[in-house]
Amino acid sequence: MKDFKKNLTSMSPDLFRIAMKRTGNEQDALDLVQDALLRAWEKQNKFTDGNQTAWVVRIMINIFNDNYRKSTTKVEVPGEDGRELKKTPFGNMATKPKFQNIGDDDFPEVATPANEIEIQIQVQDVNKALNAIGEKCKEILLMIAEEYKYKEISEKLAIPMGTTMNRLLRCRKQLHQDLYGSSKYNEI
Repeated sequence: MKDFKKNLTSMSPDLFRIAMKRTGNEQDALDLVQDALLRAWEKQNKFTDGNQTAWVVRIMINIFNDNYRKSTTKVEVPGEDGRELKKTPFGNMATKPKFQNIGDDDFPEVATPANEIEIQIQVQDVNKALNAIGEKCKEILLMIAEEYKYKEISEKLAIPMGTTMNRLLRCRKQLHQDLYGSSKYNEI
């Protein structure tokens, strides 16, 4: 329990970096991180084992997506200084000085009912492939997915940066082979 709290506290900067990409607003990102950490704390008995950061990131993304789905109305709110505010899942965010509506194109990562099954199948395939390629590869690929820099990964895994980059390339190639049946991996 003590380690769980310590781990939650230490992952805040990583969560904030991901939340900023989702919300585009510092205050909304802070709110999202706080909501995710609170929910993770409340649901810590459901965390079995594995990558705690990835688990909390998934919680955070689910919170973001749920809030987006709940905001079904398009809102136009002029600000006090005449600038327009556009409604986001976590509040108002200043935008250009003309009115805009938030639409489906603003959040393309949200699944629609038409492609939800396809996305679930793809996620299952990726999880199956990740579990098959071994713990070292799984660990480094998940860290890249969490947007760690090479240097951060190198420090966390206590391996040289060259080894980190080499391992990452080999793991990406192996994952590509397992998912697509082709050993030709486009490194770009």
